[in-house]
Amino acid sequence: MSMTRSASGALRLALALALALAAAGCETLEKMNPFEEKEKALPGARQPVFPQGVPGVDYSTPLSQPSNANAPIDQLPAPPPSGQPQR
Repeated sequence: MSMTRSASGALRLALALALALAAAGCETLEKMNPFEEKEKALPGARQPVFPQGVPGVDYSTPLSQPSNANAPIDQLPAPPPSGQPQR
């Protein structure tokens, strides 16, 4: 059983596309760029910005919900009448 010329070409195209997409996701290709300049770290001492933690953030309490998260459906604002333009 021989493949037709168009089916053979489509198979080759699909294989080439699959290999190109697989190579595009590979992280090791980033290291193969001979023109890329290596970034140098800036000189100086590294110091934490907030050594005692971010001011105003209490890490001992759980995250709070937004104020409208627990609003009952009957207390939500009513939609404007259809005769008035919406903003």
